Amino acid sequence: MVKAEKEVYEKTYELYSGCCAFCGSPYIEMHHIRYGACGRKTYLGNVIPLCSKHHKEVHSNKKKWQPVLIDMINKKLEGNNE
Repeated sequence: MVKAEKEVYEKTYELYSGCCAFCGSPYIEMHHIRYGACGRKTYLGNVIPLCSKHHKEVHSNKKKWQPVLIDMINKKLEGNNE
């Protein structure tokens, strides 16, 4: 993992207190929100912590969940800057 990627993961982890963005489970996996044709880049605002259940759910319907996750991370980042 590149140092910049590690820093993004660490900041995102802190932003969500190390818990799933949906249910608060402490057992998380980092999920890239924008992927595929959009490119799979790791930057603040493009990764979100999810437990394995929610990670699988998000991957089962990417078109449905991508805008939801974008909105969730944007609100979290905006709230963190206030």
